[in-house]
Amino acid sequence: MEKIDVIKENVQLEQLADENKESEMINEEYLIPDTHPDVYEVLMVEAKPIVLSKDMSGSKLNVEGRIDYNVLYLAREESMVVCSVNYSQKFSNQIELEEAEHKTVCEVDCRVEHIEAKIINERKVAINGILNLNFEIYKGKEVQMIKDIECEEGVEVLKKSEVINKTDLNDTLDIVGKSVLRVSMDKPQVSRILKSEIILQKKEIKLGEDKAYCGCYSKIRILYCGSEGKEVHYLEDSVYISKELMIPEMKQDITIAADFDLVSKDINVEEDDLGEARIVNIEFMAECKVKVFSKENIDVIMDAYSPKVPVQIEKEEVEMGMLHGVYNSDTVVKDNIYIKEDDMKPEYIVAASGNIIVTDKQVSKDKLNIEGYIKVCAVYKTSDEEKYLSKVEGDIPFGATIEAKDADEKMKVLAKACLEDLELGVEANTIAVKANVVMNCKVLYNVKKELVSDIKEVEGEELKKKASLTIYVIGKGDTLWNLAKKYMTTMSEIMELNEMEDGEKLVSGDKILIPGRAISK
Repeated sequence: MEKIDVIKENVQLEQLADENKESEMINEEYLIPDTHPDVYEVLMVEAKPIVLSKDMSGSKLNVEGRIDYNVLYLAREESMVVCSVNYSQKFSNQIELEEAEHKTVCEVDCRVEHIEAKIINERKVAINGILNLNFEIYKGKEVQMIKDIECEEGVEVLKKSEVINKTDLNDTLDIVGKSVLRVSMDKPQVSRILKSEIILQKKEIKLGEDKAYCGCYSKIRILYCGSEGKEVHYLEDSVYISKELMIPEMKQDITIAADFDLVSKDINVEEDDLGEARIVNIEFMAECKVKVFSKENIDVIMDAYSPKVPVQIEKEEVEMGMLHGVYNSDTVVKDNIYIKEDDMKPEYIVAASGNIIVTDKQVSKDKLNIEGYIKVCAVYKTSDEEKYLSKVEGDIPFGATIEAKDADEKMKVLAKACLEDLELGVEANTIAVKANVVMNCKVLYNVKKELVSDIKEVEGEELKKKASLTIYVIGKGDTLWNLAKKYMTTMSEIMELNEMEDGEKLVSGDKILIPGRAISK
């Protein structure tokens, strides 16, 4: 017999190794800048965590980041004007990995679960809270599969088309956005910016021939204090930002997962032609993390034998990570926050903030079930002339059920919730909340496959042809391959002897003739 040449292919796979959450306490004290008045009451504090870097060191993953704070407060002055201060705090976290591999990939999502600011004295505030770091750790692995054997006359092979998931692209895009807001003459000019937010909405990925267009709308809100009086005013704008991403070897069956996040913003005020501060320039950068997955059918050898000479088959059980699907869902959440009897009655909303937390995520038959809550803070105008602003906080629960065909309880869902819009209004003695919650989910599972890892000819006498035929009664589960291997013949000889057509199935209880061992012609 000819020498057996085994043709192998190395396939790169990515598998979820671990999902973890680390929490750390936020406990910092900050001085009010000399340029700002004393603090009378804290109205609102917002925290925006940003991951700056992550790197592997041995079996440890090191994450460095920054939390940007905005504290809105009433000043201890006769007019009780609204002021704000901005602070930044660095954070670092280290997670120990069970397996240290150079192909380990980690995705980190930072969320502030709880945040509050307390007054220590009129010139100092303490910020306390909980920072959650959600880790997804993926292990890159290389699997060697046997695609073919060059010795077709001597070895019978059973091939099977296996579907594998491949990560074709894992990239990050920086998308820059700009806007110029002009304060109309019916509003006072800008004295100071109190609060700014940029909300990324309607995120989308559009596919072209060899590229993807990543884009979203950016809703800009600026809260400022005018040059006259103590009233606060809003400026709003919406701009569309996008960027192209080249995708080499664009395939038909691909799945794209994209995650948008705001990473920086720069706001400055300029004077117009009349020398008044009425021009607000905004420049910001959003980060879009894109992963492109594809399903590829690979013909691999699942079994082999030789009807002529002894051969040794080596098999290996391989665990593969599979992507069941990527699912996105929009959920509109409505609820009310009630004002206590001893609190001041609201007239209209001045400022609002929302922080979304996922508390539970499960996979059931054909569905994904996500639960969580939105922590809402509202600053509102009161009828009291002296203390004209007050605040109220509340937790708004939400739940989302997302259809995921063929999903089941054995699978794992990775979910990220984004608050794409938050609208508040006064209804009687309550604050009406309307929020748009967008869920981005990936459903993963692992499968174990037994693959042929090697085929070798072993020493031994050449197998002799069996002269007689065998009459065989077909049993449950019998296949042509199993019978041919058992009686050391070939499927083609069994089919020719029994005048069977290609693809014809065996029927339990029928009789077939099985020839003796195959021989060379």
